[in-house]
Amino acid sequence: MERDTDLRRVLADEVRAAIAETSPAPGSVHDEGDPATAEARRLLAQASELVTPAVPSGVPLEPVKRLAIRALRFLWRNQSTWDTLTLDALARLAESLDRLRLQAERGLDALGRRASVAEGRLSLVEAREPSGAAVPSAGDAPVVGAFPPGVYALFEEHFRGRPEDIAAGQRDYVRWLRGLPGPVLDVGCGRGEFLHLLAGAGIPGSGVEANPISAAACRAAGLDVLEGDAFEALRRRKDATLGGITAFQVVEHWEPASIFRFLREARRRIAPGGVLLLETVNTDSLSALRTFYLDPTHVRPVPAEALRFLAEAVGFADVVLERRSPLPEGERLEERSDNDRKLNALLFGPQDYALVARVPAAP
Repeated sequence: MERDTDLRRVLADEVRAAIAETSPAPGSVHDEGDPATAEARRLLAQASELVTPAVPSGVPLEPVKRLAIRALRFLWRNQSTWDTLTLDALARLAESLDRLRLQAERGLDALGRRASVAEGRLSLVEAREPSGAAVPSAGDAPVVGAFPPGVYALFEEHFRGRPEDIAAGQRDYVRWLRGLPGPVLDVGCGRGEFLHLLAGAGIPGSGVEANPISAAACRAAGLDVLEGDAFEALRRRKDATLGGITAFQVVEHWEPASIFRFLREARRRIAPGGVLLLETVNTDSLSALRTFYLDPTHVRPVPAEALRFLAEAVGFADVVLERRSPLPEGERLEERSDNDRKLNALLFGPQDYALVARVPAAP
């Protein structure tokens, strides 16, 4: 009996060695310390031991049968290869299911935000109508620009992008706003993405937003946001106490006279050494202009040099222009010559630009 046990142990060792010859090397995608993969490997090894045939002692032709098992061990090697490939396929299927789950969760998040917008719109109508009053027509609803706030909030939710994507594109701007002589006012703060970034950086900030639904959502998230007009919000400040003013994708919603008026008020309210930071659509890129009028509340594009001139005309200094939001390489021409580079700059250049300017420090 002891001799039979020893023979089985030898045979099992040889089968394991054959399996090892076809197993993935350490450090491969199957050996990265994932608990599920490790467990699958353990089960495969256990299964290989269970299916290893044994020849009882004393059976007819015992030596021949043992020799046959030893000679045919490649069969178990092929079986182990099949098992390994099956586990790999199952692991890839699990990864695909994880990706689908993540996409579904993101879709549910977007639906939840849209439902909140719709709920906020209904609450706004109910709050502004006395009990027993007739349901207002669409033309009587409060508007932002030419649209009811609920409609425009849904429009932004659909076309502007996910809040986390907007925040990722704005995060780099925080470097301009550190160490300012006062708090930052974010004009047209929308869903509050930049205010969250300021708070995360320890920079005091507040916002003003004309859309009552967006403003209410910001306050519900714990942000200091005033519902109202940017010009009125600036007029309420009696002196230059702001460290900075930001406005992302706002100036293209105004007529040129209103842009100049905004810049003049901003210059009066920002303390010496403070910063003005504006972002708008890059008029030098035709692909950016192609989508400019997708937003029906856009008035006209604002060329970078024109905005620079107006900022300097009201007293801002040290004006910097930065091109932002480059298109992925797959959406641009392959550059094989200077002409290709010129065409890319004209047709598929950065989609936005930022203007950063300072109020001169006190002498």
